Amino acid sequence: MKVNHHSSHPSAFISSTFIDLQEERASVAETLSEYGLLVNALDVKPATNNSSKSEILRGIKESDFVILLIGDRYGSIVPTITDSSSRSVTWWEYQKALVLGKPVIPFFQNRYYFDIDNHDNKTEKQYAHKRKLFERFKSIITNKSTPAYFDDAYDLSDKIKKCIIPTYRSGVELMNRKNSTLTQAVSRLEAENNELQRKLDATVKAKENQFTGGLLGGIGNLR
Repeated sequence: MKVNHHSSHPSAFISSTFIDLQEERASVAETLSEYGLLVNALDVKPATNNSSKSEILRGIKESDFVILLIGDRYGSIVPTITDSSSRSVTWWEYQKALVLGKPVIPFFQNRYYFDIDNHDNKTEKQYAHKRKLFERFKSIITNKSTPAYFDDAYDLSDKIKKCIIPTYRSGVELMNRKNSTLTQAVSRLEAENNELQRKLDATVKAKENQFTGGLLGGIGNLR
């Protein structure tokens, strides 16, 4: 996982469906904030307008990594955002994160903690098709990385603390040590440069004095 080398406060984008994982999203955001990490686009919700699309993209671009939460809901298909009639907004966010080179950390919710009231609408005409798409989406994720599994918001928060926070803390500490070493090297080079400049100035001054003395001596001889 990369660490932001320009700030000691890395930022994350939380990607997930909303209806079923609101509590989990809030828990992740709270945990990250508690340890000094920033959270982008927490409140951006799927909508059929370009402003939401631009806000989501900006949130991903400005983040150092993406936390992907997967429950048991495929989510909304919003072509005005995803430019697709089959991909959900969450899938689209995942793809954009990969294209932008952002590390994606996936968390899958254990089945026995699914809330059946927040499942995809079974009366929807696209229900069967969406479930197939959902399985394909999850397969793509697991083929690329190994997801961690969580039970509920509390368990998820605990896993965030154990796996993400230590990684970033150690990364930031390493970055600070490197910055300290670099600062010392720059100070040393500045001191060396100042000493060389002092010696150069002294040499130039001596030559000027020598030239002036010789010139005055020549003028004196002319008299």
